[in-house]
Amino acid sequence: MTMELVSMIKTYPWQCMECKTCIICGQPHHEEEMMFCDVCDRGYHTFCVGLGAIPSGRWICDCCQRAPPTPRKVGRRGKNSKEG
Repeated sequence: MTMELVSMIKTYPWQCMECKTCIICGQPHHEEEMMFCDVCDRGYHTFCVGLGAIPSGRWICDCCQRAPPTPRKVGRRGKNSKEG
């Protein structure tokens, strides 16, 4: 688990794999059609989000797609000293 994912899941009531329910319908059934957002790890049924099958590769939920970008850390710049 990446630190970015850990930071994200601390912002909502995360569920372990055995307890995971669909965010849309709230049901744990149809595990074979349950997929997880690659950004927040929330669970969604394919049929609850209008997909016919679990997509191959990365999948990002609507919630994370609409989220504003997180601010990047800015490093301190060194000061130029002038000799005079």
